[in-house]
Amino acid sequence: MTIPLTQAAVRESDVIGLFRYRNTWPLCIEFLRTGKIDVKPLITHRFGFSQKGIEEAFRTSAAGGNAIKVMFNL
Repeated sequence: MTIPLTQAAVRESDVIGLFRYRNTWPLCIEFLRTGKIDVKPLITHRFGFSQKGIEEAFRTSAAGGNAIKVMFNL
């Protein structure tokens, strides 16, 4: 799969890959578990992790609408 990194750089988008274990952020995980913080309202768009989904996510982010955080479903 090709990720359009040139577009990401030009638009100053962040592409973040993440792999962490549960004990990396125990306090944050506890807050999420107990409902002290709710991040769901911050995730405004979700896309499939495919070439089409990646392209659509970049278009959505670049459109300047109501996109706050864009996530990929793996």
